[in-house]
Amino acid sequence: MKPDGPVFDAAMRARCSISESNRAAVSSMIKAHYIGKWPGVCTLTLCLMRDRVPVGVIVYALPPRETDKRYGGKTWELARLWIADDMPKNTETFLIAASVKHIRRKRPDVDHLVSYADPSAGHAGTIYKAANWRYDGKTDEGRKTPRFDYACAKTGRKFGRRKHVPEGTEIVRVPRVSKYRFHYALR
Repeated sequence: MKPDGPVFDAAMRARCSISESNRAAVSSMIKAHYIGKWPGVCTLTLCLMRDRVPVGVIVYALPPRETDKRYGGKTWELARLWIADDMPKNTETFLIAASVKHIRRKRPDVDHLVSYADPSAGHAGTIYKAANWRYDGKTDEGRKTPRFDYACAKTGRKFGRRKHVPEGTEIVRVPRVSKYRFHYALR
């Protein structure tokens, strides 16, 4: 959340609209996101427009298979959220709420939403709490063994799985940081 400056109020809402989008229209925003790449299997991409200019994107994707079992129904993951820096504070919460309304209206087959806040990127989940999502623990709670990512010893580039490491790359194992998990029940 942006600490100072204007708030996303009724006047700003009147200037903004949200619509489904395609990869080409929002790829520059995905590249600007701290992760910088698309999630695996995207299910919904919504673009936030201010005065018909793209200023934000939210992308839902399929989470790991066990997530449906965890919540007892079809679950989508809020996998990417990016808002232009010149947008007022609370814009993130507005876009999350608008996406929830969109999913409720257009996708009655989706029962739950889940998202993760990465403390290693300075995220604590404040925007999810503000949007009435429920904190649901950390990703590695209850694990008996720690998880690791692999990183190139020379460049630091991270790889989530050993099989993604290019052949001949000298790697180091990096402990994976547990993320905060947030859940939203649609039904």
